Amino acid sequence: MTELIKIATRGSKLALWQANFVSSLLQDLGLKTELKIIKTHGDRVQDRFLHEMGGKGVFVKELEQAMLDGEVDIAVHSLKDLPAVTPAPFALPAILKRHNPCDAIVFKPESFSRFDIKDQVLSKDHFQDMGPVTIATSSLRRQSLFRGTSPDIKLEAVRGNVDTRLRKLMEGDWDALILAAASLERLNIVDVHHCFIDPEWYVPCAAQGALAIECREDHPLINQIGKLKDPITHRCATLERKILERLGGDCTMPFGAHISSMMNATVVRSLVLDYKGNEARSYQTYDKNILDLNGEMIVDEAVAGLTKMGLEPILKAIEVEVPDLGTLT
Repeated sequence: MTELIKIATRGSKLALWQANFVSSLLQDLGLKTELKIIKTHGDRVQDRFLHEMGGKGVFVKELEQAMLDGEVDIAVHSLKDLPAVTPAPFALPAILKRHNPCDAIVFKPESFSRFDIKDQVLSKDHFQDMGPVTIATSSLRRQSLFRGTSPDIKLEAVRGNVDTRLRKLMEGDWDALILAAASLERLNIVDVHHCFIDPEWYVPCAAQGALAIECREDHPLINQIGKLKDPITHRCATLERKILERLGGDCTMPFGAHISSMMNATVVRSLVLDYKGNEARSYQTYDKNILDLNGEMIVDEAVAGLTKMGLEPILKAIEVEVPDLGTLT
């Protein structure tokens, strides 16, 4: 008898794409699947911002409760939206191959023409040379990066799913909107004026672009589900989240981390900001593949690098307790 996997998902177009994507992969393993749409607290409350509601975990609790209650077997998440620490009795047996990890900026057509955008990837210099521009984003990381870039950048808060945000952009007074590039890629949104933002400067949030499958750690099919894991992405995204965990932050903290690894080269970038745009950055390179490196060493060296670049006053400014870093400094 073929096993049936019940998949919990939120009801947005993006969440359903992600759940159906995972569903097709599970079916390729010979499993039957069924989707169950669950409305979360974060979906119901649209008049407050995520950092005011306790972080992006507001999109997770109801899905986890459905797993505890036996209503579903797994939940599919955009990993960047999960708390840095997975609570017991849950596990993440599979982190899938990462889509584009960058942030993307979507312009209104008239603004795209006015700013005479020519490049596909925009650097910090591009934004400093733009002059007055109004950009919508509610991410504290994205806001803080722009605040440290130019006083000409006016920031507007926005909530809602991807379609709602794009509609607000086209109907409102903003010039541009920031989205995860992976969202545009997954929804095949190609008919908008958009560019990517240079990830060497605009470091993505931890695990951006990666999908994760969550289940109970005692689920009988956990090993089957684990076959969907992409080893490189799983390792990179897990360590990005470990850096955030070490700093005592959560997924709303103005923090970025991105680890890329190809062949015998691994690059680790991490970033912590205060709300005014002051920052501490860390950058390490290794002549080995991520799978051949010690994960604890990578986390230690990233945090040590941030510490040397002024981490402590940044954490104090955003009221995050400075962790005991031992001999890292």
